[in-house]
Amino acid sequence: MDDFLNNKLLPFFRLIRWANLMVIMITMYLLRHAVLIPIYGNVGYMPAIDNLTFALLVFTVILIAAAGYIINDYFDLRTDRLNKPDKLVIGRFFHRRKAILLHTVFNVIASLCGFYVAWKCGSLRLGFIFPMTAILLWLYSVRYKRMVLWGNFVVALLSALVIGLVWLFEFLALRSLPETFVAVQGSMALITKLFAAYAVFAFMVSLIREVVKDAEDILGDAQAGCLTFPVVYGTAAARILVMYLAIVTLSLLGVAIWWLINTSFIAVAFYLIITVAVPLVFLLFKIHTAQSKSDFGHLSLLLKLLMLLGILSMLPLAFLL
Repeated sequence: MDDFLNNKLLPFFRLIRWANLMVIMITMYLLRHAVLIPIYGNVGYMPAIDNLTFALLVFTVILIAAAGYIINDYFDLRTDRLNKPDKLVIGRFFHRRKAILLHTVFNVIASLCGFYVAWKCGSLRLGFIFPMTAILLWLYSVRYKRMVLWGNFVVALLSALVIGLVWLFEFLALRSLPETFVAVQGSMALITKLFAAYAVFAFMVSLIREVVKDAEDILGDAQAGCLTFPVVYGTAAARILVMYLAIVTLSLLGVAIWWLINTSFIAVAFYLIITVAVPLVFLLFKIHTAQSKSDFGHLSLLLKLLMLLGILSMLPLAFLL
């Protein structure tokens, strides 16, 4: 039993990045229960997507993400041996052929589930977004992550897509419920603003973190021939880029906080100042002195925590909607 736990089950959870998958699930369910349901409840309705279909949508996204992590590790075997040899899973606990099999099975199941969800929401064509995302993750692992900023933008875009999918599928499902559509029409601008704000937040924080992670892995990436931004332009340039991106994020956050204050969401604004704005300012100070792999690793962890705390701002928001 211990052998199975230590050599199969735990490595499998490490391979699929279970903690990241939990964040995806928490994000999607918070969007439904802390944004959509309170707003719909104000007019006496529930979201157009039922609980089971929504759970299937979340399951689909998680499978696509897990498959993406597997294929990324598959093609990253060489660089991972240099950057994090103690964290290797493929080639140590799982044979490469088994990893490819898992990747394929996950993507096939996810695509089938995705098309079913799209059909239930009244737009079968929207189901193509799932196999297309799987292909994009494959291309990211094979090519884009080895190109200056391309891989960073792909990851940031997919982080934002997780948020966008919840409203996109809900909006399409609403078309088949004219009565609900009319009832919530007056709140659609608010819903769209909130989803857009969280999507932009996820995009910017993910983009910053990807650049920081590239700086952390610069030595291994350089030896493996990966042309990441820090490899091509140096660590100093990467620090400057992170600073600019953090300043842009802080500026956008300032706009969001100002809007929240002026729309009586003061508690949410205060929460964001403490949990997101202050850590971002701290990041701006710390990035100046970041030099070692350990320094950038700590900043990467800070950004991961910052992302989660930002998403959790939906909890106080739910009580005010």
